[in-house]
Amino acid sequence: MFGVVEFWAERTVSSIDGREGWTVVDGSYVEHERAAAWLRMLLDSQGRSVGTARVYAGRLALYLTWAAAAGVDPVAPEVDQLAGFARWLERTPSRKHRAGRERRRSPDPKVVVLGSARSAATVEGILAAVVEFVRFCVSRGWCAPAVAERLSVRVELRFVSRRWDRGEREGRPAVDRRVVRRRRAEQPPSMLSRDQVAYLVDACSNVRDRFIVEGLYATGLRVSELCGLHLADLHLVPSAAHLGCKVVGAHLHVVRREDNENGALAKSVWPRVLPVTKDLVVCHDAYRFERDGVAEAAESDYLLVNLWRRPLGRALSPDGVERLFVRLSARVGFRARPHMLRHSFASEVAMASKDPALVKELLGHASVSSSDVYLHARWDDMRAAVDGQYAASERPFR
Repeated sequence: MFGVVEFWAERTVSSIDGREGWTVVDGSYVEHERAAAWLRMLLDSQGRSVGTARVYAGRLALYLTWAAAAGVDPVAPEVDQLAGFARWLERTPSRKHRAGRERRRSPDPKVVVLGSARSAATVEGILAAVVEFVRFCVSRGWCAPAVAERLSVRVELRFVSRRWDRGEREGRPAVDRRVVRRRRAEQPPSMLSRDQVAYLVDACSNVRDRFIVEGLYATGLRVSELCGLHLADLHLVPSAAHLGCKVVGAHLHVVRREDNENGALAKSVWPRVLPVTKDLVVCHDAYRFERDGVAEAAESDYLLVNLWRRPLGRALSPDGVERLFVRLSARVGFRARPHMLRHSFASEVAMASKDPALVKELLGHASVSSSDVYLHARWDDMRAAVDGQYAASERPFR
């Protein structure tokens, strides 16, 4: 960092109701009031999850750090200034040093990095958060509406780069052409193969951890959704009519609850129902037998609970699942994260059904466009398509 003032994302806990949130503070733990107001609005007014607030807090902390060092008004940046911020993001190593997770470690900040420090998708995500923050500032009257309008047109989806035409080289006055970068090529999300998932399952030391791995892979649930499940949400019987549920077959309900003791909050405010496979039902029954053998756990209404560490019977937190996958990654010898199982589930459903609308419903996406990324072509499918076309053609090559 080349600035004097640095900002950081910081977790908050309400003294009134214990609700968790996120804010942005400087090195002296002084809260940035406007950033804090925006993050509270995301949680309270827009119903965003705590995980979303955490990500946005980190992105905004980066932006505020850069703005303080560059002498830029953070609530009213110009297009050129955000272009400079984008280039700074590409060249500056990450600051992430989160304990207990295998996150990217920052090298010496004095060393010049030749390659890109962040991917194009990461840079664009940070810029999108900045634009959203500026729009919020406009709504509060902290900057002129024209500021957000300029950024919406030029920076909303792709950041701006500067090019100079041939006139500069030929001695004529240079023309400053601001152009929006072309849409980047969509890369398939990081996922695990079936063999890798099997290695993870075999690496689990107990039935609960195995159920976590198989549950994420068989349902595509987010970590917070899995940790937020209550026993009443699982209807693993052929018919749940006696429970007042009209859904046929084994299934589970994903419900957003603000008062979960482990802070697990479903991302979407809309509940959804997911079918459950027979294999997962068998794995669940084995886990429940082990779980209910612990008196404290048997009294809990949460599905995933502590069985060996105190406090026994307390709901397992999403961070606990993240740490589990760090341990499993060390055992199997490859990187594995819970969200990769969600991507694997979605990809297999998409390739089997060719229906992004179905993937949307299963994953709980707000828009079907979010599911299009899973309809990527695999090399084996491309080879089979070409070989099939060649075999079907009877015309000789000349």
